[in-house]
Amino acid sequence: MADSDIDDNIDDPLTRWWQSPLGHAVLKQEQQLFQSVPEHFHGYYQLQVGGEINLLPEMVMPKFKRRMGKSADVAGANEALPFKSKSLDTLLLSHILEFSADPHQVLREAERVLVGDGTMIICCFNPWSLWGVRRLFSRKISAPWNGHFFGKSRIKDWLSLLNFDVIACEKLMFRPPVKSEKWLQRAVKFDTLGHRFWPIFSGVKVLVATKRTVPLTPVAQRWRPGQIFPKKSLVTKPATRDKINGPS
Repeated sequence: MADSDIDDNIDDPLTRWWQSPLGHAVLKQEQQLFQSVPEHFHGYYQLQVGGEINLLPEMVMPKFKRRMGKSADVAGANEALPFKSKSLDTLLLSHILEFSADPHQVLREAERVLVGDGTMIICCFNPWSLWGVRRLFSRKISAPWNGHFFGKSRIKDWLSLLNFDVIACEKLMFRPPVKSEKWLQRAVKFDTLGHRFWPIFSGVKVLVATKRTVPLTPVAQRWRPGQIFPKKSLVTKPATRDKINGPS
């Protein structure tokens, strides 16, 4: 696919919003989070899909560390990742589900390219927050309010159907979604208070899920006679014909 085709599919208003003070504040908090929890990223092959900046932690140095998106290392479609099946160890989806025409297909592709026990990290806006309220009362024609905000329970249900276990949920961005950089700086204290008093109302949630593996070889168990034949004390002796008919 040519670079011009990729650029035509990019939502320019969304790109501009990520470069705004509010969008930049979200990306900065996500970047700081991933730098502080590098244990979520493992393996030799790691890919970030979406996001205007590199969110993969710098202290983790895999053999393959790429970002797919506009002006990034790799060009491709989110619903058809240009990678072989079971070829990636860690996959980071940076606010991809909200703006995808087929979020289920995005997750199916993620499952396809991840190895067994691979990790998928999903950054998404929380509908049960001030950000969700802002979207509810907006005209939904400007970014990011034109996206679809999915709740944690729904995403967990989708992941469960694809054989994923959610092992962690990080919460970010308790500041109200205001445009002014000045007011964003004044609302920094909301992040500390939110983590302590109302964590479920974070503007952004980060889900960490692991792809389950099912053993192909059944585990052999030691054979014991008692498992097949009951104990003698539990066996009722059959009634003889003499006992049934009685003495003649």
